[in-house]
Formats: sequence, structure tokens, C-alpha cells
Amino acid sequence: MIYVNDPCGLGLPSFSVLAIGRAEMDDGFIAKPLGRRQIDQAYPLVCAIVPGLGVDQWRAFAAAVLDSTTGSGDGGSGRPADRGIMTVQNAQGYMHGLFSYAVEPHLIHGRTLCVDNFVVLDLFDVAGIAETLLRAMEGLARRLGCAAIHTTLPERYVTRDSRRNPIPDCFRIEGHRQETIRFCKHLTVVNDNAPEAAADGRFGAE
Repeated sequence: MIYVNDPCGLGLPSFSVLAIGRAEMDDGFIAKPLGRRQIDQAYPLVCAIVPGLGVDQWRAFAAAVLDSTTGSGDGGSGRPADRGIMTVQNAQGYMHGLFSYAVEPHLIHGRTLCVDNFVVLDLFDVAGIAETLLRAMEGLARRLGCAAIHTTLPERYVTRDSRRNPIPDCFRIEGHRQETIRFCKHLTVVNDNAPEAAADGRFGAE
């Protein structure tokens, strides 16, 4: 078990993020939407792919996504919201990974599940957590009537040496393929969710 004590020195309460012992992993993993009370608990996971992201930035983003799910779906039939944050947790509620998603129209594929902020944080079973997230992703897409899934991976996951990071291989095994390359240019505008630039003017990798 890992305990996080104020992960970024921002005065946050201490809490448990994930369990890494095999005995706890035997209980299995559960894919479930992020709850409002879990927003702070998920913050260290997001920091793993967006170093320097402020806790208020994460809270604002997560709250906006969760607020957009209010009243969506088809009320009681179990249809998921068109926008949300999906997590993978063990039976005790410790988080091992998450991704955010939104259904958007696409010129070629039509109704598409667009996935961002894909993160896995586990010391022993990165591939297992990634596969659980990928299957949850496909389940969401099918239930939401999507014809395709588009995932934007952080640059740190795109490595030629799969022994260092097996996540790209997990995508390929589950039937995903690289289709495009996305470029990003940071603009000097008011953006509460943009990570702060380092002293040399560079931003965290996407």
C-alpha cells in the first residue's frame, strides 16, 4: 500500500492512492466513474502525466467534467454520460489508473469516443491495469453508440522500448492502431487548466 502525504507540497490531506501488494490485487480491479469525493484522491495519478499541474487546476477540470454529466444519459437505464472520467480501482477503492473521455463527431468515423489523460500508476501490473482501462473504454464506446475510439497518449508513453513502458503494446493488442500525430502550440491566453511553464519556458510533455 502507498500512502501519499501532500504529494506536491500544497497543503493537501494525506490519503491512500493505490494498493500494490499481490494479496490486495487478488480482489480484482473495478472500472467505475470517478466520484466527486474522489477528485483529490485522483490528483497524484494525473500529476504522473502532467508534472506541475496545480491541484486547483485539476479540481476545476474534474468538476467541470462531472458537472457536464448531470442529467445526461437516459435516466435509470444505465446508459453512461457522453462525457466523464473513468477510473480503475481495487475492491478497497484504491485507484490504479484513469482516463477522461467525451463523445464527439468525427469527419470520417462519425460518433467517436475521444479519450485523454490516460494514466496507469502501478508498480507490478502496468499491463493489467492498462488492459482493464482499455476494456472499460471499449465498453463505454459501444454503450454510447460510437463507431471508433480516439486516444491521445502522453508523449512519455510513446517509446520504442516496450520493456520500459508496455502501454502502447496493450493498445495494439486490443486492436488500436496509430492513426494521426497531434501537434500542440501553447498560446499566451488565460487558461486555468494549462500547466505552468518551467524556468526555461518549456511546458510538461503531452
